[in-house]
Amino acid sequence: MRIGRIEYCEHLRERLRLREIDEALPRQVIRQARQVFRDTATGYRIAIAPAPYLGETHLMMVMFEIDGDVATAITVHPLEERDVEAKVRNGRWQP
Repeated sequence: MRIGRIEYCEHLRERLRLREIDEALPRQVIRQARQVFRDTATGYRIAIAPAPYLGETHLMMVMFEIDGDVATAITVHPLEERDVEAKVRNGRWQP
């Protein structure tokens, strides 16, 4: 998957503000993802990577869609490894 430009939708911008997440974090997670899944319910991609959040390193997810070489980030939030494992185990997220 080749990603050129990464854009932010308005919903993501609101999540960044509400969760006090640095504006650069979604781009960082997408570009440095240790895992990328497809959400079978929405068809969106899910990028997972550790990133700084609230003064510590947390596992973060960014949901995004791809159109050509442009990724549009939709939402972002912290999660636990067990959350990722559960989504993969129940088939919601596929590698």
